[in-house]
Amino acid sequence: MSTRRVQALCLAGFSLLAGHAAAVEPAGAVLQPPAAVTTFDDGRAPIQQIFASYRPLLEQGWSLDVVYESQPAGTDVALPIIALRSPLQGPAIWLFTGIHGEEPAGPNAVASLVDDLAALGRERPVVLLPLCNPHGYARNWRYLNIPVYSETIEGSSVGDSSHLLPQPDQSDTARAAVASSPEAEALGRYVIEMSATYPPEVSIDLHEDNLIEKGYVYSQGERGAEDPLALAARQVLEQTGIPLEMNGRTRFDEEIVNGVIGPVTDSSIDELMSSRWIIVDGKVQAGPGARTVLVFETPAKNTTLNQRIEAHKALIRSQLAVTD
Repeated sequence: MSTRRVQALCLAGFSLLAGHAAAVEPAGAVLQPPAAVTTFDDGRAPIQQIFASYRPLLEQGWSLDVVYESQPAGTDVALPIIALRSPLQGPAIWLFTGIHGEEPAGPNAVASLVDDLAALGRERPVVLLPLCNPHGYARNWRYLNIPVYSETIEGSSVGDSSHLLPQPDQSDTARAAVASSPEAEALGRYVIEMSATYPPEVSIDLHEDNLIEKGYVYSQGERGAEDPLALAARQVLEQTGIPLEMNGRTRFDEEIVNGVIGPVTDSSIDELMSSRWIIVDGKVQAGPGARTVLVFETPAKNTTLNQRIEAHKALIRSQLAVTD
């Protein structure tokens, strides 16, 4: 599956990079979901507004890639999963949001910090995947293969990377024979392909959990719970008034130490970002191997959406400030 890769030349249109022959829509088509696509009303920005917020990056020379046109069962139109890349290439900061559709704080925070990201992109390579599950965001659906959030039905996350990650006890065999969804396949392929020119140094993934009352930070990179960026993130959450689970265990039975959880085996795109070795088409190859991979979990059970958006904005700003 080829990524449709386009270089942003102006808001009126794009030119195709070498090696990809697929047709490319003008920017207006990519960043303007149909007005008929309605957005779940809980205070989150309409999806049309979210997409439109990325335009300033294109004006400053960022490239836009259509990773996949997502149209799960029960939907009338396809919505693009996009990535935006800074003009600078090289060891990069990667930022993911919106993997789960009922977690709107991250996408809304990113949409309001485009100027900050543009400024960073003038100094450092950046890869931004700002809305990894656009239909999920619009409909408030966590997964694409079930109609509503469920604690009992096993859903397929667009961030599932089990088809690329080796079995814990068989380093030459993937955990799954095929990707759990075309979206997961496309996102995994994109990470692998783009890691060649934007090798990830730091990967940040913004999440929420409506079943917890206190948040925490996952640190999937090689320094685990001792990663200074993870500890800095914990302090930011404290300063923004987000309640934290400092010690104990998560609802997935993972150990929390001082508000941080060390590397876990969860087959997520975050584990993929940290992996030194992966399985691609049945063959072992080097993985992205990011040294720092952080996943922020803010509690949605007892905090407002605005509180969580402000916390995510503070997290983004703090991480961008200390990764130069």
